[in-house]
Amino acid sequence: MKSPQDRTVANVVSLVLCGILAGVVIAAAAFPAVGVSGLTAKSASDSFSDLPAELKIPPVPQISTLLASDGKTEIARFFDENRRNVKLADMAPVIRQAVVAAEDNRFYEHQGVDARGIVRAFVKNQSNGETTQGASTLTQQYVRWILKYGAKNDLEKKLATEDTAGRKLREIRYAIALEKELSKDQILENYLNINFFGNQGYGIYAASQAYFSKPPSQLTLPEAAMIAGMAQNPTQYNPVAKENGTKPALDRREYVLNQMVKMKYITQAEADAAKKAPLGLKPKASSGRCENGNTNFGFFCGWFLDWWKSNPAFGKTRTEREENLNKGGYRIISSLDVRMQNGAQKEIDQRLDAGSRFATGIVMVEPGTGRVKAMAINRKFGIKKNPGGKTYPYTTNPLLSGSQVSPGYQAGSTFKMFTAVAALEKNIPLSHSIFAQDRYVSQYTGACKTGGNKYCPKNASKSMQGLQTMSSAFGESANTYFIPLEEQVSVKAAVDAAEKAGVEFRATVDIDNKKAAQTDPTAWGSFTLGTAQVSPLDMATAYATIAARGKYCAPLPLKSITDQDGKQLTELANPTCKQTIPQQVADAAADMARCPVGDNSMVGLNCTHAGGGRTAASVSRTIDRPVAGKTGTTDDNNAAWFVGFTPNLAAAGFLANPDKYSDEVPSTQIPIDATRQALNTALQKLPVKNFVAPTNKLAFGVRVTVPFTTGDSVDAATSKLKSAGFEVRLSPTRENSDQGEGRVARTDPGGGSSSTKGSVVTVVVSNGQAPEPEKPEDGDDPGDGIREQICAANPDLPMCQDN
Repeated sequence: MKSPQDRTVANVVSLVLCGILAGVVIAAAAFPAVGVSGLTAKSASDSFSDLPAELKIPPVPQISTLLASDGKTEIARFFDENRRNVKLADMAPVIRQAVVAAEDNRFYEHQGVDARGIVRAFVKNQSNGETTQGASTLTQQYVRWILKYGAKNDLEKKLATEDTAGRKLREIRYAIALEKELSKDQILENYLNINFFGNQGYGIYAASQAYFSKPPSQLTLPEAAMIAGMAQNPTQYNPVAKENGTKPALDRREYVLNQMVKMKYITQAEADAAKKAPLGLKPKASSGRCENGNTNFGFFCGWFLDWWKSNPAFGKTRTEREENLNKGGYRIISSLDVRMQNGAQKEIDQRLDAGSRFATGIVMVEPGTGRVKAMAINRKFGIKKNPGGKTYPYTTNPLLSGSQVSPGYQAGSTFKMFTAVAALEKNIPLSHSIFAQDRYVSQYTGACKTGGNKYCPKNASKSMQGLQTMSSAFGESANTYFIPLEEQVSVKAAVDAAEKAGVEFRATVDIDNKKAAQTDPTAWGSFTLGTAQVSPLDMATAYATIAARGKYCAPLPLKSITDQDGKQLTELANPTCKQTIPQQVADAAADMARCPVGDNSMVGLNCTHAGGGRTAASVSRTIDRPVAGKTGTTDDNNAAWFVGFTPNLAAAGFLANPDKYSDEVPSTQIPIDATRQALNTALQKLPVKNFVAPTNKLAFGVRVTVPFTTGDSVDAATSKLKSAGFEVRLSPTRENSDQGEGRVARTDPGGGSSSTKGSVVTVVVSNGQAPEPEKPEDGDDPGDGIREQICAANPDLPMCQDN
């Protein structure tokens, strides 16, 4: 500590310096390149006194680090300048001493400006007849960095870096003021954190890593002396640069060690030993961005970056938001769970390697928060060149999170969930019965394989034909139940349910179909069978909404975020949730979704009809807790899915060729097996939670008998049905019937059957033509089962022998 007497002397020196030498001596000595041409002592001192004394210290660009949810595993770094601030106490004493010895050996004596140094430099420059020596203190150098980073426009940047006496005067003025505000240790700490030491090393932490792959607290004397020597000219002395070699760095290190001896920081013996030591370089390249980070988490990182750039909380434009990330020094603890991620990746890698043209992946989302726990895929996130002009295994396309460039994959029967939600919202209960035909000719526009211009899907198996409830049809995935159910509730309502759950339509064709379905009841009939392209993140989020009892939470990659000052930015890491689906509707939908996976309804509804089978019964045999989910495959098996969930975790797995959607996948079982096992592993450390049972109203409704109306006029039939408590829908297609033209051919559900009060009964009108005999489809038995009956009784007949 200086005595008051010392400070008085120093202040007097500063005043004399400012008043007498500011113009001529400072210009010639402290900033030799400018000289004294055209600058008088009076004009310089006048301009000096006009300068403001207060210096605003701006935030310095620092690395933002993205970590996994454990707060330890690094995913990636983002930066323009590779810098991370550290406390002076976390720096080895030798680096502090070496920098002072190298750059400002009177640092602890002057008050920001070294009057003796200026005079000495002035005399030396004049005696040499040339300008070779300056006299900037560490404080002045720090001020120079502050002015550079505080510049808000091109003019301010020019003033902060131009080679003029005016800039030097500003530095001196601010240095004197700064020394009154900050202690010497604070100034030294800030200088060490802001200065550039070469080799991408902005600040002492990055420099220690860049040259020796260690933190500054572990620097040895020879290492510290070498880094301190970089401060004067980081390009010339950089020993990592091949064009320089190591001699300039060694020579500069020797100079620094000699200065440390003069200042009695070290002994001559210590200096001699340090001079003999090899440089011992262990350079560590530090690269930013996701493609240079932890490759195991690359696709999560890529999605995080896109999420950040899309979030107005981080800036006005995408460019500004990315700049803030690269400069902000944020410590971001993400939602990604290393254990869940590794478990999911293991299951993916066991089933399909990165060299396959097919992509398979899993996304896990936490219901009630939207936090994304895992993103695993058999691709490598990166920009390396792929062999043979292929698009894989390296890619940065958002194959798991979706974009306009990569909108996703057809989701198949997983979309039946949204038609069911739309029906439940209209109080159509889980027990609602529809006779599922083998093939159903719908009201929707579209070509039919058996002829006509009406969309006419069939089931994957004839065993699904028969009277189905919503629960049993979901358990078996009966297409010809959900198409007529969609007709009853409308495609518009089903699309709305999907979007409320979290599905985003990105493909142009899907956006056009959605628009058409808003006004045309015959448009996009294939919606419930999952012909829209969606991302795995969409589907995990949507089913997480069901798991969270109808609470939609926007997908969130954060657990916490801290700025460079250590302030928790809590609001930015909080979930954004809202109730988009009524709780009781979501409860009923979750109960229905227990059917496909081999679990049981909480209210005793049958999960299959007679002779039917569940589509993913292996799931409940593996996961020993309440679980739900849905399989999904598309026509011709171009994509395969499984989405599984419990009340506290949802997982969506898919398989498709991202480059050629028409490719048939090698096995529709892969997403079921991989997602089942990954989900089971992820759940091991989570508490067991139960679903909420559906209400009786949404499980069973009020059952009433459908009146017989066959042969009635449409008006008479409508009156009967409405009197019984049903809504009436007139089928847009007339069909062959024994009834006269314009009379009721049949209803669906049929007369005499039991259905839910308030549900829809479809009236089908006769066209007056007699029914045609059924034409068997390829592979069908022309005898409508008669052959099987004969052969069952007489297996030895020639017609019953296998071909």
